[in-house]
Amino acid sequence: MASPSPWEEMEENYFICPICLDNLRDPKLLPCLHRYCRPCLAPIVGRHHGEFDCPMCKTACTIPENGVDGFKTDFHVQNMLEFIALQKSVKSEESQMCKGCKKKETVIAYCFKCKGFLCDQWYQFHLDNDIFQDHKDHVLLLADIIDKKLSLQKLASLKIAPRCHVHTEKPAEVCCETCSNLPICMVCSNHGKHKGHRISDVKETAMKERAKIKEVVGRVDQYRANVYNLPKRLEEARERLGRSLSEEREKLQSHYREKQKQIRKLLKKTDDLLARSKAKIGEKEMGELTELKEKRSLELKAAAKKINEKFDELENEVKGRCKSYREEREQIFGEKRAKLEEKLALLDQAARDNRRLIDTHGERAAKELAVASSESEGRIRRFDNFTSTVSSILAAEDDWTDSQCLPDVSSASGPLEEEVKRELLELDTISAIDTRGLPPVVDKVTIAENPDSVVEIDEIKHKGGWVTAAAADACGRLVISGKASSTHVFITAVDANGKLQWQKSIESTDKTIPHPRCYSAILSEQLFVNACYFNKVSICHFHDGSVASTYDFSDEAADPTHGSDITNNWKETKRISCVTCDPANKDVYIGSINKIHRISREMLVLNDRLKYRHTIILPDDICWARDITFHRGHLLVCDCDGKAGYVISVDKLNTEIVHRFTKPTLEGGDWYPLRVCTDSKEFIYILWAAMVDNEWKRIVTQYSPDGYRLLMTKPMNDNAEALTTTFIDGKGKLLVTTQRTGKMYIYDLVTG
Repeated sequence: MASPSPWEEMEENYFICPICLDNLRDPKLLPCLHRYCRPCLAPIVGRHHGEFDCPMCKTACTIPENGVDGFKTDFHVQNMLEFIALQKSVKSEESQMCKGCKKKETVIAYCFKCKGFLCDQWYQFHLDNDIFQDHKDHVLLLADIIDKKLSLQKLASLKIAPRCHVHTEKPAEVCCETCSNLPICMVCSNHGKHKGHRISDVKETAMKERAKIKEVVGRVDQYRANVYNLPKRLEEARERLGRSLSEEREKLQSHYREKQKQIRKLLKKTDDLLARSKAKIGEKEMGELTELKEKRSLELKAAAKKINEKFDELENEVKGRCKSYREEREQIFGEKRAKLEEKLALLDQAARDNRRLIDTHGERAAKELAVASSESEGRIRRFDNFTSTVSSILAAEDDWTDSQCLPDVSSASGPLEEEVKRELLELDTISAIDTRGLPPVVDKVTIAENPDSVVEIDEIKHKGGWVTAAAADACGRLVISGKASSTHVFITAVDANGKLQWQKSIESTDKTIPHPRCYSAILSEQLFVNACYFNKVSICHFHDGSVASTYDFSDEAADPTHGSDITNNWKETKRISCVTCDPANKDVYIGSINKIHRISREMLVLNDRLKYRHTIILPDDICWARDITFHRGHLLVCDCDGKAGYVISVDKLNTEIVHRFTKPTLEGGDWYPLRVCTDSKEFIYILWAAMVDNEWKRIVTQYSPDGYRLLMTKPMNDNAEALTTTFIDGKGKLLVTTQRTGKMYIYDLVTG
């Protein structure tokens, strides 16, 4: 890599500013090694505070104290740009003014120290006169440009050494290592502001920097094949995705065709049985009637009138009995037929749902592959920029160039080395369709008529707790949270029998809140999220309630990486109203309510370490979210003040109403939603409240997995406040917890 490179092999766009698309002017070098014209970079830097993203590779760059001027000027590129201008002047064949005689003559050379062209006479004068003794090594014959005999090494030898940055009339003699290898004169090193700094000879510094960069290049170059293989791997992933989608769609279609065929076969069998049964009854009827007619014919002569009356009565009896048989059979087979048709309709609905989920997964995977492709292209651009920059600098074999430029390249190599080591994405995972995540084909799920059990939670009942939320995992572990007093909230973990596992108390950081509340959501098998009304969020361990990480919006010394502008706004104007987790991305969603007028559509999105990601805004139809949960990549929202429940699509920062849940009309109440949850079969449950005849009432509604059909409405205890679903002894359960009486109603979820 260190061997001289022909000038023609340098890529033309190496010297082009990516912003103005012209040759670089006063090139400024960013930490990521991309360079821009100072006039182009200045307005971008001026619009940001602290840091900004490189327009080319999106790397975060810290802004120096003196703004754009604080970024180092890339004098290596600047030197090459000077040569480009010289090269263009020669190619244009225009007459140039000689620096010596001041006439437009045929020029044959260029002096980099005089910074001007020389005619033949003044070129010889430069070579022969002792006055220009120090110019000889800096004169370039224009024929070398025309014959393409110039290398980067030769160009570097023509340039004059840099000047001392303080005494600009003096050439630089040494480097100040303390000040990033700044070129200085001996006066500055002994008496100026650099006195006492680490001073080194430029050759020594250049040797160290060359050795260091060669080691870095060696390490980075190990991953060259991986970097350039990324587009091929991405294309293979796209092909696998296409094949996987096609195979899964075909398997799904085949599966449902087989099921449909089985059910239609049962329908035909049922119709055939009914027809045969009717035929047998008809045959029996005809036989008995024929027998009666024969008997009547024999006895007519003896007692015509009496016999006719008797046999008319018997005939009517036979007809009536057979009619009853027909009606009974029609009812039995009609009920069977109705059940089979209902099952067929559910099968068709499940097929449509699963096809939609497969299509959604395919669209999401395609988007992820597009992002991966963009990241791959950026990684290749950064890798090419790094290698071409190193090649260009080392090819010059100039001590001053190496000592000034290589430290910046070494600094930029660290993030690049980590980036090329890091796997781009789990491409195999993206391109594969996991059918285990598809909802099973079930007839229906119904809530049992009566609770399987009613559990007394003594730790809540006897201590006067006020339940606000409940969350359960698939193993039957339950976390109940709420108000303990006017200054504290509680988190209580119990088993399915209401037995206490552990209990925690959290002191409110805002004593002005008379009724502090607390909410919980399941994050993983080991962790759950706890969010307090007074703007404190924690991630806790299931087994003992210990805190894994926490964030308090009211903490003045809060970590600025949480997005201080956002959290300060929340601290001043908002309270936490609800919390849920996105199991696919392990994100935490936090709803809000305004302290004064309640209406707030802002929702914070944090990662699983409670670091701020972004903020989403709910649609204008929603006042504020009292409860939320994730379902099939959408948010289910309970809007208390708006008295409505919604299915909301979330695409990064954009939200949109997909569907509004059918509102219950039981007992004529104006119902509003309190809580929402889903079961393992993806059916949706909402707890509603309303004032009916001057008394508060509670009901639970069940909706189809897509949310479009209201399937059932069930009255609940009038003090019910929270609901969730879980498995106990392998059976699906709906848990409904009261607000103040410390009771938990456990209902069976019956599949069939």
